[in-house]
Amino acid sequence: MAKDVALPGRKWLRWAGALLLITTGCAARAPVTEAPIPSGQGRIWVYRSWLPSESLSLANIDVNGVYFGSVENGGVFYRDVPPGTYHILPESWAQNPSTTPKQDTNVAVAPGQQVYIKIVDSTSWAVSVSASRNFQRDAFWAFLIPPQVAQAEIARDRGAM
Repeated sequence: MAKDVALPGRKWLRWAGALLLITTGCAARAPVTEAPIPSGQGRIWVYRSWLPSESLSLANIDVNGVYFGSVENGGVFYRDVPPGTYHILPESWAQNPSTTPKQDTNVAVAPGQQVYIKIVDSTSWAVSVSASRNFQRDAFWAFLIPPQVAQAEIARDRGAM
């Protein structure tokens, strides 16, 4: 005679799943290891402040029309670049200069200089809720931030998780 094995209830599984998501989401982020800037180069930092109410999607960043990298909500990365002027544009569903201007920014980078670009998102920019269809789109903007402000924001976000 086979004995029925009681499986955990759905409520318990949902609770365990939520706990797992919370613990992985709050795990300490790995520090960004910063190497010295190579001679004759500058550095462009790209970061997003941790905003749990905004998009958890990656923001893909184009520089001078070429993919540069992706940054997550609360994330940061940098790339060393030759001196010059750079046009920085996050890929965004809302890219329409007539309705959403100033999503991009231009920066001039000198040798040894570090510039900080903050990516700001607003998922509430394009939200539709109806009886037949719900959708939400990512909209990203790039802003040049003074180094002291950016470094403080990055440090705060890295320590907050």
